Amino acid sequence: MLPNTGMKRGRRVGVGMAMTSLLLVAGCSSSGGVGGADNPPPAPPADLVFSVKENTKNVKPDQRLTVKAEDGELVMVRLTGADGKVVPGKVVDGVWSTSADTRLVPNAPYRWAATAKNEEGEVSRREVAFTTLKPKVEATYRVTPDGVTVGVGMPVMVTFDSAVSSPQMRADVEKRMRIKVTPAQKGSWGWLDERQFMWRPDSYWKPGTKIKVSAPLTGVSTGTDKWVTEDKGAEFSIADRARIMRVDLASHVMSVSDDGRRIASYPISAGRATPSWETRSGTKVITEKHAEYVMDSGTLGVSEGDPNYYRTEVKYAMRVTNTGEFLHAAPWSVWAQGRRNVSHGCVNLGPSAAAQLYRGTIVGDVVEFTGSSRRMKPGDGLSVWLFSAKEWRARSALAKKAPRPTPTSASPTSSGSPSGSSSDQASEGPQDQETGPTTSETTTP
Repeated sequence: MLPNTGMKRGRRVGVGMAMTSLLLVAGCSSSGGVGGADNPPPAPPADLVFSVKENTKNVKPDQRLTVKAEDGELVMVRLTGADGKVVPGKVVDGVWSTSADTRLVPNAPYRWAATAKNEEGEVSRREVAFTTLKPKVEATYRVTPDGVTVGVGMPVMVTFDSAVSSPQMRADVEKRMRIKVTPAQKGSWGWLDERQFMWRPDSYWKPGTKIKVSAPLTGVSTGTDKWVTEDKGAEFSIADRARIMRVDLASHVMSVSDDGRRIASYPISAGRATPSWETRSGTKVITEKHAEYVMDSGTLGVSEGDPNYYRTEVKYAMRVTNTGEFLHAAPWSVWAQGRRNVSHGCVNLGPSAAAQLYRGTIVGDVVEFTGSSRRMKPGDGLSVWLFSAKEWRARSALAKKAPRPTPTSASPTSSGSPSGSSSDQASEGPQDQETGPTTSETTTP
């Protein structure tokens, strides 16, 4: 019995050892097989994500555009308009974007291309086409004067045909303006109302100054669904002499100075001392010249049959306000010139004096009026010189506490001067060669 028992136990031990060996071999074989097949998966391609979808038709001109690469990094971004101009952008934290000040051309096609690479250097490319919205209203404007030589009192004027609706919009318009003054002179933009702003130096222009103005306003919004669709600009010169005329309404005398030297003095008669006809005190600027001009009180609402009605053709007329004040020849009042104020608001001169003044004066020359209790107000004419330099700078839309411009409803004429009364229209005779900025106007002889 033992031998048999011993043999059986020996077989069991042998079998157990054999099984253990098989398990060890199997374990080693299995481990070696898995380790040989463990390769890393390929990197995913970079995915370019644009903020505007393909063929979008109503992108706002002031919309900020972005593009980024997911699972990669940007290599190149190019945004191009129909004119071939590239819209600038900048990559920050892996995202390319236009700046907050970028403005696209309204109602225009754009192509937007980008490339990116993933971590293995594989390049992805994508392109998007879109179109900016078509404005419901085009914001039209003018920059004046342009291409002329003017006197030392003429400001740069930017006049919109409709209101620039909000303070933020006015600031956006103003900050884009560029002006080059040679020689350099300190000055500022200022708003007279919601449609018009001007640049003037702190004091009158230096004689011989050259001014170049750029208005890169395309894509700027000036109201609900209202956008500027074109850039504009202007260049003009200041005369090589500083002509300043001074009218003393109390002593009935007008003096003329060039570069600080008095060259002439004339007796005058101005507006009679009534609320309607008294000539305004204040610093005015000649805005028009006419060899002949028809003064019609109908522009003031005075109809035929009224004792105050008149319709008179005058010579050598030089406009100084939108309310109808001119310097002009008045042979009928020579008896009063130098003695009394008898006109309906204009400055009357003798025929020879008016002719001499007319020949030597240009649009933009300054006329300073004193001696009247009636003050010129903003909107009565080119009123930029009614303000001190400090007061004028405060009218900038970029000033810390910019005053709210006076709302206006009148539409200026195509020549683009400050706003006046929309109901007052002048009846004109033959015009001479010089005409400056005008608006709705009245006439008083």
